[in-house]
Amino acid sequence: MLFNSLMINKIKYIILLLLIGNVTFSQTSISVTPRKDTILIGDHLIVDVVLSTDDVNDIESIDFTNWKSVTNLIYEVDTINLEKKTQVSFIGENDWGVSDNYFSAPSGKMEGWFQNGNTVSKPITISIFDFGYWSIPPPIINTKSGKRYPQIEPAKVLVFPPNLGMAQDSITLMPIKDIIAEETTWEDYKIWLYILGFILLAPLLIKLLWGSKKEEETIIEEEEVFVPAHVKALSSLQSLNNKELWQSGNIKEYQSELTVIVRRYLEDRFDVNALEMTTDEINRALRNKDFDTKHSATLQRILTIADLVKFAKATPPVEINAEFMDEAVQFVNSTKKKEVETTGDE
Repeated sequence: MLFNSLMINKIKYIILLLLIGNVTFSQTSISVTPRKDTILIGDHLIVDVVLSTDDVNDIESIDFTNWKSVTNLIYEVDTINLEKKTQVSFIGENDWGVSDNYFSAPSGKMEGWFQNGNTVSKPITISIFDFGYWSIPPPIINTKSGKRYPQIEPAKVLVFPPNLGMAQDSITLMPIKDIIAEETTWEDYKIWLYILGFILLAPLLIKLLWGSKKEEETIIEEEEVFVPAHVKALSSLQSLNNKELWQSGNIKEYQSELTVIVRRYLEDRFDVNALEMTTDEINRALRNKDFDTKHSATLQRILTIADLVKFAKATPPVEINAEFMDEAVQFVNSTKKKEVETTGDE
């Protein structure tokens, strides 16, 4: 008997230790408590989220993702009119920093919350737009150590359609009243005044608009002045030279602008898509044009060196920048249309 009594006491002691250990390891938890258990569709409901923890530093975030799809507990009763799942909608801002688009509250949001102990309670205002008996689970605690904690019982909220929340017997139909006739005023006829005014002014408006359109067309026609390809190219080369880009170390930009000017000149002068072609493609296209092949070497040299500077990041000798400007000017002057030279006397 004494042996049995000692064994029973030991077993009780072990069970007590296990219970104490279980309490110790179950101190971290999170629960949700709605302040009302019955609301109408679209009503605002305040839910208190209570977080308790035995290790504040182990908490990484609080995940509200399971509120995206909460379960209707009475869906099996009416599968036609009821929704099986719905999403909790967040109303306004809240301390947890969660919303309809962002369902995670990082630990940074909780700094300073645990100054007076290891439990905090923060409210969230939500709304549900489907009627039913909804089960709202507690958020998930994500920890840095990967430790998982047991889930606490979900909160349950009963959501009614709006008409079920009204006192039906307090509504009575009132008799139809006669239409109250108002006195006629000038405002009753102002729409006709507007129409009459528009009819009278329409010819004048059409004349003004038509006249202004013809003037714009005349101005546009006067502005369309043909500028020869070589004139545009030489002007652009002079502007580039005045920038003194290579003198200030911007060699890549200088070579890039120089080759664009030459390529655009080739497009205007010889009708080839030089801006979109490689150097070899340009040379092949020029063979079918009135292009003197004696200028091919100069063109090849300008375009090839410029490509090396732009794409291969080559650094040419400093003196070659000025030489290329002179060669580009000479190339344009040597390949321009001969008949353009006599247009200035006409």
